[in-house]
Amino acid sequence: MSNSNDLIQIAGCENLSRRGDVIFVHGLGGSARGTWHPQELDNDNNFWPFWLGEDLPDVGIWSLGYEVEPFRWKGNSMPLADRATNILDLLDSYDIGDRPIIFITHSMGGLLVKQMLRSARDFGKWSAISSQTKGIVFLSTPHSGSDMASWIKHISGILQTTVSVEELEAHHSRLRELINVYRNDEQFSQIPMLVYCENRPTRGILVVNQTSADPGIKGVIPVSMDFDHISICKVGDRNSQIYRQVKRFMQQNLTTKLAPMPLNITEHEVISEEVDGHEY
Repeated sequence: MSNSNDLIQIAGCENLSRRGDVIFVHGLGGSARGTWHPQELDNDNNFWPFWLGEDLPDVGIWSLGYEVEPFRWKGNSMPLADRATNILDLLDSYDIGDRPIIFITHSMGGLLVKQMLRSARDFGKWSAISSQTKGIVFLSTPHSGSDMASWIKHISGILQTTVSVEELEAHHSRLRELINVYRNDEQFSQIPMLVYCENRPTRGILVVNQTSADPGIKGVIPVSMDFDHISICKVGDRNSQIYRQVKRFMQQNLTTKLAPMPLNITEHEVISEEVDGHEY
């Protein structure tokens, strides 16, 4: 089960002169630490978020924990839009948005971040979080949904899937809408993105295929890796391809200047303010 909803400090977060914040965001059935750890341990710093903090001591490394389960008997889940505002408020409570931000996401975590940035700008209250976002890393994020989610819902029967599984279904309308927003919006489409996708099946099924892993942004090329859906986010050492490229991505983009994201203000309104046991 996921950790309680909170933003976990991994490294460098108390450094008041840090040049930016990097936030790891897990997916369905994941946890703030176990998702990223090769042995899925929740009490061990021998994992790549901490290594990044050691290699880049002037950056704050955080990991988000939130409850998002596939089946009701395992725990709770919120609709994507509701969870987005919940997390935006949580990040704001830690003053996230005062510095440049990079999100590193796995699977559904990438969809959550996309919804968060859209809500942050549209509502205005958390616009600093959207305007300070300098990059997103997507690890096997199903931008257009997952056939696995459709299959789980079909066979679930008495297991009773949560709303999160329903929203992960292939070609779900909310996901199509997010794709169109990011593809056509001038500010969102220019956010630097690093995209990796799985090339090996999990329990015989390719959870996120190469087509769904493509965010549909001009110039963004998904790179297939020799991992399955679960192992792609469990980087084994500093010499791995994903680690080296994510580290470079952080170094390049934490200081990148992007055009400010305007608030979505209407004419008459001013806004003031995985299958059981695995993550998917």
